[in-house]
Amino acid sequence: MAILMISALPPGDGERRARLVSLARDLADGGSVQLLLYGDGVFNLVAGSRAAGELAAGPLELYAVADDVAARGLDGRLIPEARPVDYDRVVQLVLEAERTVTGV
Repeated sequence: MAILMISALPPGDGERRARLVSLARDLADGGSVQLLLYGDGVFNLVAGSRAAGELAAGPLELYAVADDVAARGLDGRLIPEARPVDYDRVVQLVLEAERTVTGV
């Protein structure tokens, strides 16, 4: 079972992003940590950005709400590690998670 972190992490907030990655490392102790970004948080997964590099280097499985990606004109611009998901898959991720952490 995985731990699911759900966040609208503001783009450009390097301090908060560093805390999120640090928390993910602590939580990953022997398990899987998934990060689902929604809203403006999906900007953190744009290929070539510092944020995307930092998140991809962390112990995270990366997901982005597909509707939020499309609404921001980011289709095809995310890093390959980020998986766009529809709302049905979001519900599955929540139900399958051992624990869910929000507001990070």
